[in-house]
Amino acid sequence: MTAPTSPMGAAVMGSSMISPLRHLDPTALSLAAKAESRNREVHLPPVSSYRWWARRTESINGAILDAVSIDRPGRLLVVDPFAGGGVIPLATVIRGHRAYAQDLNPWATAGLVGMLNLATVKQLAVAGGRLGQLAGPLLTRAYSTRFTDGRPAVLSHTFRVATATCPTCTTTLRIFPHAMVSLCARRERGYEAAFLACPRGHLFPGSSRHAVACPECGTRTDPTVAYTARRVATCPTCSARLKLDVLASGVSWRWQVALVERTAGRDRELALPTAAEVAQAESGWTPTVTLPEIPPGAETRVLLRHGFRTWSDLYPPRQRVVIEGLSALAGDAAHDPHVVRALRLAIVGSTEMAGMLSRWDRYYLKSYESMAGHRFNFTTFTTEPNVWGTSVSGRGSLTRRLVSFDRAANWLRRRIPNGLTIEGPLRASRRRTPFPPDVDVRVVEGTSSRILLTTASADLVLTDPPYHDDVQYDELSLPLRAWADQSLARLEGEAVANSSTGNLQSFHDYGQALNTIFRECRRVLRSDGHLILSYANREPAAWAALLAALQSAGFHAAACAVVASENEADVVKRQVRACKYDLLMDLCPNQTSASRALLVQPFPKDDEGRFLAIVSHSFLRVGRLERDSLRQMDSALRSTAFLLKPA
Repeated sequence: MTAPTSPMGAAVMGSSMISPLRHLDPTALSLAAKAESRNREVHLPPVSSYRWWARRTESINGAILDAVSIDRPGRLLVVDPFAGGGVIPLATVIRGHRAYAQDLNPWATAGLVGMLNLATVKQLAVAGGRLGQLAGPLLTRAYSTRFTDGRPAVLSHTFRVATATCPTCTTTLRIFPHAMVSLCARRERGYEAAFLACPRGHLFPGSSRHAVACPECGTRTDPTVAYTARRVATCPTCSARLKLDVLASGVSWRWQVALVERTAGRDRELALPTAAEVAQAESGWTPTVTLPEIPPGAETRVLLRHGFRTWSDLYPPRQRVVIEGLSALAGDAAHDPHVVRALRLAIVGSTEMAGMLSRWDRYYLKSYESMAGHRFNFTTFTTEPNVWGTSVSGRGSLTRRLVSFDRAANWLRRRIPNGLTIEGPLRASRRRTPFPPDVDVRVVEGTSSRILLTTASADLVLTDPPYHDDVQYDELSLPLRAWADQSLARLEGEAVANSSTGNLQSFHDYGQALNTIFRECRRVLRSDGHLILSYANREPAAWAALLAALQSAGFHAAACAVVASENEADVVKRQVRACKYDLLMDLCPNQTSASRALLVQPFPKDDEGRFLAIVSHSFLRVGRLERDSLRQMDSALRSTAFLLKPA
């Protein structure tokens, strides 16, 4: 089975038959998407307003909107039924169009409203300064310290190592993941100074390039050695091999302060903690807010398996108390509700850097959020951040977020000088009403099987549906929703398969969920409108479910193109290669002649490109697909090198 060779720009008749994709240059778009995805905060500052996962790029979605505008001048009404990270509504409004954005997840809808309705830079600066003054005594008690030479400093990070008793010989284990715990300066500076952990768990200054003897016990320590490969630790006394999940769920499991990072101005130092710093981290902190239990799920099971029971367990008591204190003071730092909302969005956002779960990058000296790589992490060497942040270190801190809010507010004001009129978040159970002429954005929370628009009112549905089970949005957003005091109930109707909860257990169920939403999209589209979506997946059955859902909803293929995916440089997930391309698909709600369905060239010639060529052959027949066609596609895809070659 091979892809058709319809030439780009083939002649078509009637406005509804013309695909806007014919205006795109896939090669140029891919280059722009790669540049954007490598530094989103620079190219698209507003996306830093709230955490989301697997965002598509503005480069591609903006180009699609521009292409649609060539054939349909004027102000468009653009619908995104899977709004998520808000890139599509954002791309829509900065071009002067109207956006209808809907998502099932309350964190997404609240974040989207906050992103599009940020306070001014001056308001944020004044409120941030006032909040810092009000929280001054709390922050001093939490993080004030001194450098080794006695100069005043603040703690930017406090590191803990997991400890447990060996069940075989009762030795107390300090379970460092690697012999080289951290460089003392970023690797590009070329220094070899590092902190090493010997096999017996003693931490000491050493070299990242040479094996040395531990100064405490004399044990040879090789900085290249990993101690917890495959999540198994080895007892240095009896050589017993011990699974981390077994140790973590035992009664002897503890966390011990092992290292600190101190900063002042542009200076920073990693050091062994003083007794005062250990007491400062561990004593005198009594949280008043208890977060709910962690439910079982595809991603949360790693937490439950390693001893976490409630969302509170992800945070050391000091971090919890500081977050609680800042949240309580936010209302006193500003009177404008928009400003207070921005402050609280930044405070809740800082909680993604969970101090009992965040991983330290030992080569580049920065921490990673607890749901990095689209999944929850577990490590035996954790990083508690200074919640407020410091001038030189502290990724994800409150002050870093407020600075990013300033950049976002400036960026938005330059493009939308008069601001936006935003309606919502509204509940999807409300009555369907026409889109008001004086509203720029309508945000709706709830399943997109019911869109709050009148029939045949939208010009374009532009979206990217969930990619089967690739990202568990519901579960990953739970700690953020817990701190934001949002509902933690399972999101009924989420179009994401989850084997642990039983949601959409089969590909048929997944296709049916998409079909229900696509039918509603077709209802709200004008007869000459378009549905344009992007999709990527390595699972042939997911593609078959998607194409069947589109056909069953009454859509007809108009064109498709391949562009670079947002996750080209992303970590490999589930031990398979990540997809580096997206297939853009354009469909019409009316009959389209098969001879006029376009494959927009050029098409990649590598293994994944040949995989997508087979998919595109079937996609371009949507509207007249036969069941056997999807079975043939499935069989052809499973024999491709893209799936057969090892990851």
